[in-house]
Amino acid sequence: MVSPAPPSKSTLSGRTTAARPFLASSSTAPPGWRRASRPRPWSRDSCQGLEQRLRKTPAAGGSPPEPALPGVMGTLATGDARRCASGPRFSPMCRLTCEFCRTPAVCSTCRSGAGPWEEGEVSELRSALDGLAELDLAELSDDALLDLVGELSVTANRVAAALTSAVRTADRRESYRRDGAVSMKGWLRGSCRLAPAEATAIVSTGRRLEQLPATAAAFAAGEITATHARAITKAMTPSRVAKAAEAGIELGETDRILAELARQTAPEETAKGVARWVAGVDPDGALDDAADTRRRFTMASGLDGRVHLRGDLDAVGGEYLHTALAALMNGDRPAGDTRGHAERQGDALVALARGALDGGSLPDVRGERPHVRVTIDWMALCAERGAPGVAGGELGWAGPITPETARRLACDASVARVIVGPNGLPLDVGRAQRTANAAIRRAVEIRDGHCVFAGCDAPPEWCDYHHVVHWAHGGPTSCDNGALLCERHHTSVHEGGFAIARDPGTSHWHTYRPDGTEILSRAGP
Repeated sequence: MVSPAPPSKSTLSGRTTAARPFLASSSTAPPGWRRASRPRPWSRDSCQGLEQRLRKTPAAGGSPPEPALPGVMGTLATGDARRCASGPRFSPMCRLTCEFCRTPAVCSTCRSGAGPWEEGEVSELRSALDGLAELDLAELSDDALLDLVGELSVTANRVAAALTSAVRTADRRESYRRDGAVSMKGWLRGSCRLAPAEATAIVSTGRRLEQLPATAAAFAAGEITATHARAITKAMTPSRVAKAAEAGIELGETDRILAELARQTAPEETAKGVARWVAGVDPDGALDDAADTRRRFTMASGLDGRVHLRGDLDAVGGEYLHTALAALMNGDRPAGDTRGHAERQGDALVALARGALDGGSLPDVRGERPHVRVTIDWMALCAERGAPGVAGGELGWAGPITPETARRLACDASVARVIVGPNGLPLDVGRAQRTANAAIRRAVEIRDGHCVFAGCDAPPEWCDYHHVVHWAHGGPTSCDNGALLCERHHTSVHEGGFAIARDPGTSHWHTYRPDGTEILSRAGP
């Protein structure tokens, strides 16, 4: 097959110039085409073909362009029919690319032979993305780079809308059954490896967009994000739509108003507008939502030494926390503070906790005022900064810290000395009393670290001081005769007949069932 001759003229950036597409990966260029060279920087008007292809209209003074996906950068060149970049089903050698934006061309001959969507338009989309990946972003000016980001943002919205539409069509046709899935959500999770919440959002948004043409059109045009669309569709439940109709509120008008709001505001503001609509058409439902005062908050110590927070609050609880944090963030902010909002908010949360601990208003825990406990070797505490071979300290919950961090905490803290023996275990600080005092409990907490019942890791603040040999049986209240047991396992030992014992001179505990057999790890030694 003879290669088609290259076009002689093309209009770029509003001026007429010779079209000089180049071959990006084939070893020998057809006559009239040149090899790849360093591409010119991209700009919004570098390729008039971009806008022309998006509109599917002919370029000025040129012939009608080949069809392109909406929102995908177009191409100026027509490829060699013998070498096509249109997909894995064709030879990958032909890489005819726009000289300016390096978007690979797909030859008209091979596209005409390509069958449906998956062999033509999708492969063109992949080729366009390949061209973008090859773009040297370092050569772009700030304006050009921001223009490109804006174009890609709109394109990403349009692709998300196309995905939502395709998922809805597959959901309606139950195409997922072909792969043995029981639902479209399940298929997205299994075949596309989407998170459950993401799969649910796409399917639900697609279903409800069918009754919201204005929102769907704004989404398809890339004018709003998937988050905007989700904020609107999530509120459009059948019961609320029915109540709105009973109140004489037309869904079409609501759709147009909310779509316009989404075009002009961020997703958070759009969600607030939707919430106002819900409160108007479904006050009882809004009251039900407000009655949900469940609050969740988790903290986890990560492997990187950081503590990670996660949770959600009801509106009133969130307002309390926000007000308290805002007061600490803004009430005494020094001049020249360069911290960002998130950093200042994190510092305010820690300050809020420190203020509560220092104020003495918190309830006592196991007979002792709550406090941050840091354990560090005395010699390490007294060592010089950066001294080699010095072990760090240990926080009661968050874990290891550096010696210098321990010293910083000790600058403004009460220091309680616990004498330990050569084996590192706390020595007896016994008192002839039934209730363990703070010194004894502190020593036991340092030694045990958590509930000593087999398989339990309840932290010290959840634990009771347990006499291994009961006080009534002559057992002393001492470090050696004490153990940490959480309330559940303390009950198991006293009322349930279980027993615990510690190897002398160590911190290794054993747990025995009522029949005398030891509870051992199922996972082996």
